[in-house]
Amino acid sequence: MRRRVASSVALLAAGALAAASLSACGAVTHAAPAPPAHSELERIWMDNARRFVQGLATDLGLVECGGPTLASARAAMADENDVYTLLVAYGLFGDCRQELTNVGRPSVRERRALSILADACGKLERASALFQRAMTRHEPKALLEATAASLAAGPVLSRARAELATLATS
Repeated sequence: MRRRVASSVALLAAGALAAASLSACGAVTHAAPAPPAHSELERIWMDNARRFVQGLATDLGLVECGGPTLASARAAMADENDVYTLLVAYGLFGDCRQELTNVGRPSVRERRALSILADACGKLERASALFQRAMTRHEPKALLEATAASLAAGPVLSRARAELATLATS
């Protein structure tokens, strides 16, 4: 069971790396201008950002099955359903910054919200790396660290949500 899970995690990580490498091949990007303040494009970015925050907040709930103690982390690593749930959540966290770019181009007014979201993504991507280490090396302590790093993104997501709400009313 442990080898199968570790192999699955390793394959997921390798596949993500390959996909990222291939997507960068031959890509030419042109910087689009930021949308004007109070425009339809600005509103669309805010809507997309709110959905992005909500999705991450939902995914944070998935990592709680890792538990708050070393014993609960060991139990989660031994439970196939918990491992699958964690694999889904941390797989999504590992792509956080890329998914954030898919939200679109923010207006100048929205750049603070983008910065807050980028901070949350940094925490979630670190958590994803810790989860990968936990599973490939069978280290319950690393799973605890991954859980803590993930949950540390919660207050940051709350700040992003508040910033987006302020923008929507101004």
